[in-house]
Amino acid sequence: MRYTQINTLLFGAIALLILLLFSSCSDAGSDSPLPEESGVPVTFSGADVTSRAETTSAGFSAEGSAFKVFGVYFDPTKSGFFNLFDGTVVTRTADAWTYQPERYWLAGFTYDFRAIYPAVLSDEAELTFDKGEGADSHLILSNFTADGTDLMVASERRVILQGEETPRAAVALKFRHILSRVTFTAKTDDRYLGSDGKPVRKLYIVGFKINNIAIKGNWVGDSYNTDGSSLGEWSPGEPTGSYTANIPAGGIAIGNTPVKLFDGEDIVIAIPQPFESALVEIQYKYSDEDTVVHTAVAELSGAWLPGKSYSYSFKINAHIFFDTPKVDDWVSAPINSSDLDIQLPL
Repeated sequence: MRYTQINTLLFGAIALLILLLFSSCSDAGSDSPLPEESGVPVTFSGADVTSRAETTSAGFSAEGSAFKVFGVYFDPTKSGFFNLFDGTVVTRTADAWTYQPERYWLAGFTYDFRAIYPAVLSDEAELTFDKGEGADSHLILSNFTADGTDLMVASERRVILQGEETPRAAVALKFRHILSRVTFTAKTDDRYLGSDGKPVRKLYIVGFKINNIAIKGNWVGDSYNTDGSSLGEWSPGEPTGSYTANIPAGGIAIGNTPVKLFDGEDIVIAIPQPFESALVEIQYKYSDEDTVVHTAVAELSGAWLPGKSYSYSFKINAHIFFDTPKVDDWVSAPINSSDLDIQLPL
């Protein structure tokens, strides 16, 4: 009788232990897939920029370059959406894009990725991620200052069909520009320089500034779409500021060959925005030794759209004429602004 009781108690204890172990194992997998279920890590390769810009493909892929990635997966066994990447920094090494710790593919799952470049933004900028329900997950960027950073984003979706071989292909992110690129080009003509029997004149630009423009803004990324055309929505912030061209001492001599302002590292990478009264301020003189500096101001209206590159040109005769701006280098944008006519003192 005593022997039977001991066996019964021992059997009950073993059964309880097995139940507790089973319950513990089940809870461990409730929040995220276990790495043991797949030996194939998620990797990133072939990340690229889609058009020529200040950040070129070569520069983007240089060793040490980095972006942040966010990722959501749908688990059909739990009918839920879970974070896989949450601001993980992906860094370019000599021959690959790497991150730690590794995440893994699971067959039957759907993955959505969002990425932003560069990985490090200004201290004031706040970046958050709404995982939503996969395809409609999006990034939110607040209090971003246009400080010359070529801000780019990318998105990608990967559906892993049940029964197919676990994918070994890397996720190729294609980054798109979400700011606006703005340049100005000045020239004059032979008549104004003194041909046709007129006295020879010279003109030197000694200052150039765009005022009354938003230099901070907030951005909300859109949901994923198959053609990759979604660039999100910008809302320009307050207060407004200015962009000032880096003019060398003595000014820039203007002739009949176009001279670009805001060039190289001085290029304007601006907050996309509509504007009705942006003020273009030009300071100039008529010789390199002239101590008298004249100022001409004109209002500029229109809009800068995300991912577009605007090139404004103006011609100096008896007046300064702003031609209808054109678009170059990035992708095409509609231009519907009128010419600007600035009167110069003679």
